Amino acid sequence: MEGLPSQLHWRDFEAALRKLKYSLHTSSRGSARTYFNGQRQPEFVTFHEPHSPKTLPKGTLRAYIRKLRLSPQEFHELLTRS
Repeated sequence: MEGLPSQLHWRDFEAALRKLKYSLHTSSRGSARTYFNGQRQPEFVTFHEPHSPKTLPKGTLRAYIRKLRLSPQEFHELLTRS
């Protein structure tokens, strides 16, 4: 299995959230973004969208994957699924 990327573009992370059926629930004036999916736990999850460059470093990505209650392998499969 491939490891997690050293950086991940925010748009690719959002695409993975959409594959999990999360949709944007609220967007504050800052960088916090809250997503909702009533069929998953957690139903609500909040992430901070990175500023320029819009990439998540590996450490942040690992923390976000834990928040989603996924393994790195499950998240990697989401990234590679069309």
